[in-house]
Amino acid sequence: MAPHSSLLLSLLFLSLSPILTYGYNDLVHQHFYMHLLAGKNEVLVAKSDIPVPGSFYNFGSVVVVDNLLTQGPNITSNPVGKAQGLFTVMNSLTVVWNANIVFTAGEYNGSSLAFLGPDDITQPIREVSIVGGTGYFRMAQGYMTIKTYSVNLINGDAEIEVDIYAYTAKL
Repeated sequence: MAPHSSLLLSLLFLSLSPILTYGYNDLVHQHFYMHLLAGKNEVLVAKSDIPVPGSFYNFGSVVVVDNLLTQGPNITSNPVGKAQGLFTVMNSLTVVWNANIVFTAGEYNGSSLAFLGPDDITQPIREVSIVGGTGYFRMAQGYMTIKTYSVNLINGDAEIEVDIYAYTAKL
């Protein structure tokens, strides 16, 4: 075995050692709704001139979000937290998320989950990776499913049904 191979194997083992040493807690499932209010809690911060047919945004647009999360589909339903971060519009009806779910109520109040990945809004159910978290969700891994619950084609507002499935490290 080449000397650099031993180093790579050692680095791989060290990167996995928290998982191998501590294991994972039980699966956490959370269900809630995300409220996207175009121009109110979503702000276009970068724009191009390349239109995407059927989209409110152009290819390459970057949108910063601070979306309310609630227990039910109505915006007046009990708040759970916020989805804070950004998405980038691809050259199709796909956005790429780079955001956090910040819990502001309930048993996970003060904790967050980081999510990242593509969201092809033409699909009835989409899946985005959970790549970490804070507080209760420290070192989380998992996924979240996204379903469009309702959308207003005139103003771009939407309600998104979200299910989170995440494991956290036993520390």
